[in-house]
Amino acid sequence: MTKWHWLFLVLSLAVAGQGCSDDDTNGGGSGGSAGTGGSGGSAGTGGEGGAGGMVTDTDRDGIPDDEDPTPNGSTNNKLNGTNSGGAASVVAITATVGSGEENVDYIYDDDLTTGCDTTWDPQGTLCDEPDTTDSPTTSTKTDYDSGATWYAEPDPGDTAPITGFLVIDACSDDSCEAVDFNEARVFQMYSDGKTTHLRISVHDERGDTPPSWDDAGWMTITDFEMIGAGTSIDDYVVEDPTVISTGPQVTRYVRLEARNDGSLLDDDGSYIEIRSVKLFSVSAPE
Repeated sequence: MTKWHWLFLVLSLAVAGQGCSDDDTNGGGSGGSAGTGGSGGSAGTGGEGGAGGMVTDTDRDGIPDDEDPTPNGSTNNKLNGTNSGGAASVVAITATVGSGEENVDYIYDDDLTTGCDTTWDPQGTLCDEPDTTDSPTTSTKTDYDSGATWYAEPDPGDTAPITGFLVIDACSDDSCEAVDFNEARVFQMYSDGKTTHLRISVHDERGDTPPSWDDAGWMTITDFEMIGAGTSIDDYVVEDPTVISTGPQVTRYVRLEARNDGSLLDDDGSYIEIRSVKLFSVSAPE
């Protein structure tokens, strides 16, 4: 091989080596710049749109609009009875002794068919009569003795406390499926008995068949709250109810448990009597 052949071979190899180096450099460099496309992942921040799922509570009563029977607000007493123009009705009354055992002998009168003009009968507790119907501060009665009543003193062999139970269907006339409330107002009767402690429960049942008084589905929404003396204007009109915050509730059935320990002035604890319990949906301040 001549020296010219050797020179040509060396030059050819040099040029080939440079081409490989250029290809590797260009290929690697361009590939690296393409990798910056990964920044497109930031588009995922679009998930912030989920804020559109915020709960709406138009009347500010603590109940979401899609669960609230009156989403735009209401001022009516949700336990106004059918005898005074409302939808509620007492569907059961009973009593228990201190052991929790039922004893119907402590019910003063269990007639559920009488109206607002009957003394010491259960439906009277739901009578919310003119001119103070739906008033959160005042209760008016045509018969100031109307309201559920029980004997409060245990017989020999029974233990205290005696507890009177009412089960109430707030939609008994089928004009509603459920009612909403977040506050209870309890008015004292000025007869020969009182309620010194009251507990409230609700139930998930929405059908026409009420749950039994001791059904396992009852959910207590208050403790046994102390009930004050209130103020009697003339026995027919009573003011200064005890206000109980129940938290926001939607229910058809309400259970009341009442006791009288005899601690109120001018009462010897012989009878448990409930003049009136009203339920309201109160809007929070704006």
